[in-house]
Amino acid sequence: MRGRRRPWILLPLALLILTACSPAEQPIVALAVQDGRPVGVLVTCDDRDADIRVFENDHQGEPGKRSLIRWRVGGPPASEVVEVALLGQPPEGWEVADAGDSPATEVDVELLTEFRAGVTYTLDGSSRSEALSVDFTLADLPRIGPDQVLAPHGHNSTEVVSRETFLRKARDRC
Repeated sequence: MRGRRRPWILLPLALLILTACSPAEQPIVALAVQDGRPVGVLVTCDDRDADIRVFENDHQGEPGKRSLIRWRVGGPPASEVVEVALLGQPPEGWEVADAGDSPATEVDVELLTEFRAGVTYTLDGSSRSEALSVDFTLADLPRIGPDQVLAPHGHNSTEVVSRETFLRKARDRC
């Protein structure tokens, strides 16, 4: 009878180990607006490396021939909170990745160079952990006030919150 119970004891242990190996995405990135331009805000959790990515999320084109149109910037953060003007100049010490700077994929990667009306974009990032993403369109920008951000609200929605509320919640997740 003891031999039968052992696999059941090991199963929770295996699940715990697998869960610990892949940290959950955290609400550490948000979208702000400065001078009418979209800005990525990333709480780096005091990590040594960080990146911010934005890509088109409309999946146009034939299946199997779609392009990933994205802009990615990364480097060592100078502070706990990094703000990056999307498609703009990166912070000092950071670099914009070329379209070809991607792991081998089955899609063509193109550099995102402009935001267009009617297109949905996804903002995400990482430092110590991966960020929950924020989907947005240009139509969302006017509803984000000067001291506000568009932040993740669960895995599939966003909400406009104060910048301080976002920072407090993100720091709590670090």
